[in-house]
Amino acid sequence: MTVENIVAIYRLATPEEKRDGVVWYAQALAECNRIALDYEVPLHIVVGVCAALSPNNRWERNIINTRDMVQAFTGGEFINNFKVSTYHAMKQKAWRILAAMPEAEAEVITMLNGQKIISFFQNIMGYDTCTIDGHARNIAYGVREGLTGTISIGKKEYATLQAEYVAAGKKVRLNGRALKAFEMQAITWVAWRRIHGIG
Repeated sequence: MTVENIVAIYRLATPEEKRDGVVWYAQALAECNRIALDYEVPLHIVVGVCAALSPNNRWERNIINTRDMVQAFTGGEFINNFKVSTYHAMKQKAWRILAAMPEAEAEVITMLNGQKIISFFQNIMGYDTCTIDGHARNIAYGVREGLTGTISIGKKEYATLQAEYVAAGKKVRLNGRALKAFEMQAITWVAWRRIHGIG
């Protein structure tokens, strides 16, 4: 039933929400690519830093924090020379990715070591997967549970819900093609927020 719930919310999305959902991660990749080019750092490293700095950090601030960190690192500054809008442990993780400068995306994924930030990295890089948060879970189950409490999504449930979003993306066509899971998740997330008046 979860695939049908996801598709039902997709069908309630406006044309603008569908357009915005499809381009959101592409725009995020383009912003990371600008940073990569400006500071001559591999794109997958910049995306890894961005993903590491994402917990509890609004996108607009997340991308600024990413630029600030890459600029500080490439300029020979120290980790304490700038502030970020996420947890200190995430700042350290992002800095370690820059310091290690792994050649392979798989190594960045290993260093991220958290299902939500790994998913965010993969979504920006274009993998057919998605980030599961409380809203994505509610959409899939067709329920509206408050997110102020802790909704714990275990590894098995997380993987199952990701597979449901992949399947839902294959059930619809937009501009003549099936959606990737992250596009389906982005579209339904925006529509869900509008439908339920979530700010």
